[in-house]
Amino acid sequence: MASTTLSAKYLFLNFLVAAFILTPGCSPDRSAGTIKVFSWTSTPQARNVIAGLEKGLARSLSVVDIGADYPTGVQLVRQLASERLQLLVVLGTPALMLTAPEIKRTPVVFAMVADPYHTGAAYDKHHPEDHQENITGIASPPPLEEAIRQGLKLFPARRHWGLIYDPYEGSSVELQQNFADLAQKAGLTLTVQSLTDQREAAAALEALEKQKVQVVFIPPDQNARRYSPLLLQKGAARCFVVVNGNPRIKGKGAVLSVTLDYEAVGRKAADLANRLLAGAKPASIPIVHDSPVKLTVDENLLSRWAGYPPANRETRRRTLTP
Repeated sequence: MASTTLSAKYLFLNFLVAAFILTPGCSPDRSAGTIKVFSWTSTPQARNVIAGLEKGLARSLSVVDIGADYPTGVQLVRQLASERLQLLVVLGTPALMLTAPEIKRTPVVFAMVADPYHTGAAYDKHHPEDHQENITGIASPPPLEEAIRQGLKLFPARRHWGLIYDPYEGSSVELQQNFADLAQKAGLTLTVQSLTDQREAAAALEALEKQKVQVVFIPPDQNARRYSPLLLQKGAARCFVVVNGNPRIKGKGAVLSVTLDYEAVGRKAADLANRLLAGAKPASIPIVHDSPVKLTVDENLLSRWAGYPPANRETRRRTLTP
């Protein structure tokens, strides 16, 4: 009799445990199977990456936007660490720097990161296989070398290039140094001009003109917004050939635009995510180095530089495949 009573109690307890686990709202694993995007800020570039991700993953994604606010990011990443996600996609270098020390178990794929080796997520660019074991991703530095190559294809005789940078802003200085190395490798003469305030734009461009600069490159830094409106005016007036490498700078005046193709970046990140969803471990996937390029030529302005009249007065643009 005692044995029968104990068996009945045991079965009843098992039933209660199973009921608790299956009851909606009581499950400790209610977020399992979901994928979220943790984005530093909502920009057109980030939205294009997300569009590429959603196409590659064939699903809509929930986006957690930090709003470029570090304290908010700290709170949000801790919340994400407490969730049992199937996968987390991280967009932007600051978001990856927040993620690496806080999230150690959830599989992570990152994108929109030029250099992950100073974020804590990866350690040595010469060893892309060496990274935090739950994190992998795509490193996409700006396509500076491709900008030079395409510029020389259009204007092979114009080999004196110029660049404006902010000597007090770290990313601007790094871009200037990288571009200088690539320009030297390509056999270009490079003249650089510093600028820290929008009021200095006219003087900086005048200095480049006096030094007979033929082509001015707009790098993808924050400093470009200070001088790009005036530079684009000068480009439209054919004072300089303008090559735009900054996806945030819009408007007529650049003959050539060479930027990252952000939707393609998203698709490549989706490829990595699909591998993880199929069972691969992040630790087994080296960091991918790839900078898919979007090229656009203003053919009207190009024809004016080439010395023959355009077919019509409207600006015609074409997107090229590199």
